[in-house]
Amino acid sequence: MLKRLGTEGVIPLQQQNRNLCAIHTVYTAILAGLAVVVFWGITLDACSAATQTKKTILRLHGSNTIGAKLAPDLAKAFLIKMGAVSVEQVNLAANTEMNIEGTFPEQNLVQVIEIKAHGSTTGFQGLEQGQCDIGMASRKIKEKEVKKLSFLGDMTGLASEHVLALDGVAVIVNAANPVASNIDVDTLRDIFCGKITDWSELNGTPGKINLYARDEASGTHDTFKSLVFGKKCSLSSSAARFDANTELSQAVDRDVNGIGYTGLPYVASNKVLGVSDGGMAIRPNVFTVSTEDYPLTRRLHFYTPANPDNQYTRRFVSFALQKEGQEYVKKHHFVELTVSTQGGNPGDFDQSQNRAVLERYLNAIQRAERLSSNIRFKNAQNELDSKAFYDLEHRIVDFLWENKLPQIILAGFADNKGDYWQNHKLSCERAKSVQREFTSRGIRVHEIVCAGEEAPVASNETALGREKNRRVEIWIRR
Repeated sequence: MLKRLGTEGVIPLQQQNRNLCAIHTVYTAILAGLAVVVFWGITLDACSAATQTKKTILRLHGSNTIGAKLAPDLAKAFLIKMGAVSVEQVNLAANTEMNIEGTFPEQNLVQVIEIKAHGSTTGFQGLEQGQCDIGMASRKIKEKEVKKLSFLGDMTGLASEHVLALDGVAVIVNAANPVASNIDVDTLRDIFCGKITDWSELNGTPGKINLYARDEASGTHDTFKSLVFGKKCSLSSSAARFDANTELSQAVDRDVNGIGYTGLPYVASNKVLGVSDGGMAIRPNVFTVSTEDYPLTRRLHFYTPANPDNQYTRRFVSFALQKEGQEYVKKHHFVELTVSTQGGNPGDFDQSQNRAVLERYLNAIQRAERLSSNIRFKNAQNELDSKAFYDLEHRIVDFLWENKLPQIILAGFADNKGDYWQNHKLSCERAKSVQREFTSRGIRVHEIVCAGEEAPVASNETALGREKNRRVEIWIRR
């Protein structure tokens, strides 16, 4: 039996044990309660995640050039701008099919943008069959496709045809290669298709021509193939293939007999060739691609119904064409649709149909700078094409006001099909149609010059070349 110690406050051992048991019981209950709370919290979160609704809000089908990387980045940025707290790319098929998923927790919703990039033709088929909202195309819509899609409106009209970006490809040779600095498209085709195989055939130092090309999935290769080969031939099997522009450029830099093609930012220390296609040879840079004078330039498009049922269609296209969207165009090494200027003589013209007409043009633009946006027209009409109208409405006018309305000179041009003086008249009419557009916006044109068939930038033997030659250049004098 325990005896009481002489100090107050000492608790008998049995009482201590009873107290410890009570404390343990309470502590255990608290821990159990916490466990229940945590368990139910986890369960509720899991249930919440499991019941989040997924909703496809937009479907883009078509060009792999646009759809592989540019469209997914635009989709991610668009969802974030709409308020998504996070976005995820779910790849369904490598570089061709993916879902961009944006999480909107307040709505308990995951909004999805579907992208299928199996080629431009599939974009038009998707629109026809109601399987997509936006058709992505790295070429202009064909007449037969316009007819098939007429139930959606005029697919070449302002409400349906949207130019997203421009794409240009540089042709490069080793810096030590003495071959001439200019080349025409026909010769380029013969080289890469294997018809011309030795530099001596091009007045260069004898030696086998070594071909360097991008891989089949490359947008750069897609552009080169479209603009150089067409349906006339295929790339030679002897070509070395690369999955990156940087690697291809480095390979040419190591090989004095090498020739390749690459995106504009990857030229490095190689020699860039000027390219001609029935007109004067033009060297590639952001400006000559922006004006579309450089032959290896193409437009990248979005095509939509004229009056889309999907509320997100116009919102997404508008986002892509505005400044924020164009930053992603630049990020992926396409040429964004902005306005800049370049001064100096437009080039050397060795040939002319009428020297007096050409001289009037050259005199009118002395000490002037040219805007990077040409005005081009729908077919042979005087109606502005969709890019020209958008440029004028949203880019050119803003640029002119920001530069305090300098003197404006409009130079009109025509192709060479038909009578020379009739074409001269058509070039005047085109310049005057652009003048009316400026006047309606409160901007005065200082001078109009009619250049007719002179100074072609492309071949008049092809439909695409004639389309490029039917243009109005905008020059300013500050």
